[in-house]
Amino acid sequence: METQEFSLPAGPTTVINLVDGVSVEQFAARVQHPRDLLHVLQVFCRQVVGSFRVIQGAGVTVRFRGSPFTVAQTASWVRVLQESEFEGRDGPGLRALHTQRVVTSDRGELLTRWPALAQVMEDAGVRAAHAEPLLVHHRPVGVLTLYSTDFDFLDLGPERLIPVRDLLTAALTGYCTTHPHEDHAIRLHRELHNRQLLGQAIGVLVARHGISEERARRMLYEKARDGQVTPCTAARAVVRHHFSAGHPPPRFALTDGPC
Repeated sequence: METQEFSLPAGPTTVINLVDGVSVEQFAARVQHPRDLLHVLQVFCRQVVGSFRVIQGAGVTVRFRGSPFTVAQTASWVRVLQESEFEGRDGPGLRALHTQRVVTSDRGELLTRWPALAQVMEDAGVRAAHAEPLLVHHRPVGVLTLYSTDFDFLDLGPERLIPVRDLLTAALTGYCTTHPHEDHAIRLHRELHNRQLLGQAIGVLVARHGISEERARRMLYEKARDGQVTPCTAARAVVRHHFSAGHPPPRFALTDGPC
C-alpha cells in the first residue's frame, strides 16, 4: 500500500478529519504495513513541532514486549534523550508509559526527578518535557514525548493535543489490529533497519555523485528497478560496495522514506 501525507487538523475538533476527510476509523484501517506506521508517526512528530511554538523536539517510543525503542523522532538529540531513558529505565516518557498518565515537567523537575538524565538534558538544552501515553485496547504500547528548548514550562491546551494523541493511537491500533498474531517489535525493528539502510545508501550516492537527496533516492530506485530487486536489496549492495572500498560511513541524516 502506498503511504500518504497526512495532516493535523487546523484547530480543535470533535470528529477528527484528515486532509481527504476520512474518519479516525478509516485512517486506522489504512495503517497496515510497518512502513505505513513509521511514516505516519514521523510525519506527526514533525507536524507537532511545526504546530506548537513551544515545542522544538518530539519523539515516539513503543514497547510491545521486551525493551522500549524509538520509532520516530524529529532530531538526533531526541533519540539520544530517549535512549538515555531506556538505559536508566526511567524518565518522563517511560514514566508516562508505565503509569498510563500524562507527565509534564519543567527544567527543575526534570533535574530533580531524573538526575541521571541531567547531562543529556543539559547537552540538548531541554528546559521542559511533556509525555502523552498511547493506549491500544486499553494497554499502553507507546508514548509521545514533546520537548522544549526555549520555554521553561509547557502549557499545552488539551483541545489541541487530544486530536494528535487520538490520531497517533489510531495509527498504532490500526497496525496492531491488522497483525494480531505478529511480533510487532520484530517487524518494526526490521523496518527501522531497512530505513537506516536506505538512508545510508542515499548518503553514499549523494557523496559519490554530488547530487541532491531526492536525485539520489531516484537513482537508487532506478537501480532496483533495472536489477529487478527491492530498493533495500539495491541499497544493501551500494552500502556493501562503499565499505568494501574502504570508505568511511556516509555523513547523512536518515531519511523518512519507506524502503
